[in-house]
Amino acid sequence: MKERGLNIKNLLLVKRPRETIEETDDIQKWINRFKEEREFDSKSESTIKNDITRLRVFLDFCYNRLGKGPEEMQTSDFVKFFNYLEKERKLSKNTQKRYFDLLKVFYKLMRLKNFKEFAEESKERKRFSNIEIRHYDAVNADTLNDILSKIIESNSRTKIRDAIIIRLLWDTGCRVSEILNLKYKDVDFDSGVIRITNTKNKEERTVVCSSGTLELLKYYCQFNIRQGPDNYIFQNSKGGRVRKDWISEVFRKAVNELKKEGKIPQNKRIVIHSLRHGRAVDLLEKGVPIDVVKEYLGHKSLEITLFYSHSKERTEKLLKVIKKML
Repeated sequence: MKERGLNIKNLLLVKRPRETIEETDDIQKWINRFKEEREFDSKSESTIKNDITRLRVFLDFCYNRLGKGPEEMQTSDFVKFFNYLEKERKLSKNTQKRYFDLLKVFYKLMRLKNFKEFAEESKERKRFSNIEIRHYDAVNADTLNDILSKIIESNSRTKIRDAIIIRLLWDTGCRVSEILNLKYKDVDFDSGVIRITNTKNKEERTVVCSSGTLELLKYYCQFNIRQGPDNYIFQNSKGGRVRKDWISEVFRKAVNELKKEGKIPQNKRIVIHSLRHGRAVDLLEKGVPIDVVKEYLGHKSLEITLFYSHSKERTEKLLKVIKKML
């Protein structure tokens, strides 16, 4: 409920204070060492930032709860930490698994051996092996058009920009970060060939967009505040890069509205990454060789692309084809 710009509900609800972390010199020392190692491994800024956020929680528990450094932690102490994550921080099993994976990396990079026993014991007892792996449903062309129509029909001031981003994600099969990091120098506005440089696996690749998308892109770009070769293609009102969480939220709202209208089934798990999933399935359906799809999408291994070739959506279509042949 809003009244004259005030979010009354948000003001009324009692907010739980976030647990503050007392960052000591010892904690900062470990964080600095870890950051240097991750940067040396060419990990992205967002990956390092997420890792450090979790690492602070662990180091805070070590020093300020147990009075120990990470090099002094024993198996029983790690058990206490994961109990703390579940009982006090109320973290899901999936999030706890992320902490477990982080600690494996941290202790390996810090050349410490005392996490090994806990890791081996966890593997034997299958502590983190039964975590639910949640898969997303692919978006097809019809669903994409419904989503784009919903965005264009909205009252958002940035609806054209947002719709072009989503259409470009579909055309290219790119990750959201790859499209939002595009700069003028990366796009050939004559041919529609786009150079993707800021990739997850650090390997540059090229993709293409349709003539219609290219026309829209050229139309949109003429209104950008900054149009130099090193400026972002998709800009906010100040000429900076569009935030990933913004475009994800725009997509989510459109999907939720379509679910309310019954145009998307309630049990479908459709998020913005579903566009990449859908592009992979669509290319494979059209007979594009799997090794070409792998290179186009920038998958690190063929096994990742094989996941899409065996996807539920593709299997369902193949079953219909086989049934007709019987």
